[in-house]
Amino acid sequence: MPIERLVETKRPRFVIDQILSSIQDGSLTAGKRLPSEAKLAELTGVGRTSVREALAALRLMGVIETRVGAGSFVSAALDGGAAMSSDIANEIAKAISASEEALQLQEARAVFECGLVRLAAMRWSAEKAESFEDLLSEMSSCAERECYEDYIRLHRDFHLMLAQATDNAIVEGTERSFLEYMDHEGWQDMERQFYLPNRAEILSESVDLHRGIVDALASGDGALASQRVHDHFLRYEEGANHG
Repeated sequence: MPIERLVETKRPRFVIDQILSSIQDGSLTAGKRLPSEAKLAELTGVGRTSVREALAALRLMGVIETRVGAGSFVSAALDGGAAMSSDIANEIAKAISASEEALQLQEARAVFECGLVRLAAMRWSAEKAESFEDLLSEMSSCAERECYEDYIRLHRDFHLMLAQATDNAIVEGTERSFLEYMDHEGWQDMERQFYLPNRAEILSESVDLHRGIVDALASGDGALASQRVHDHFLRYEEGANHG
């Protein structure tokens, strides 16, 4: 697979151009596995975040498909470069923007929620503890039964409840704006493929992470709750870096 290193161009777009060129010249054919994220980063000379954005954009365009535990493959529906229209560059540029925004959303949520839990710890109550326990029980049940769509809904509810636990309307409103963005196609693709895949063990681990946050809040330790929220987002960032 002949791939050039980055010269002067936007990094995710550079990776996309290299992959599309390899498909068009026949180096990558329908159904063939792409190099891992780490290998693509090495071959192109860009960071893995840029590679990840490029792959997310290509998935949104249907050029590649990702199989959990196996990697990314050229779409079986793609016959060499024949399926590439003259407008594909513009469409992929839009997809890149979507994936970039998804990554920025994750960063913004991490910064925001690490702070809000300190306030939530100060305003904790037995009623709040009971509500979170009920929610965590539902999340655990969904994880065990691999009810992915229900789990994602409950996961959103958990983070909204964290904001509501601050008893601050502005904090709650800001969190709602984050959650509304998470209906964006670019975010959902990143979440499904990397941050929170549909696998029982991943969902169960997610429940444990969220339970740890609640335990810290219940103990009144805002600093520990903040650290556990940080660990929560770090875990998903590390998960996104595998490939």
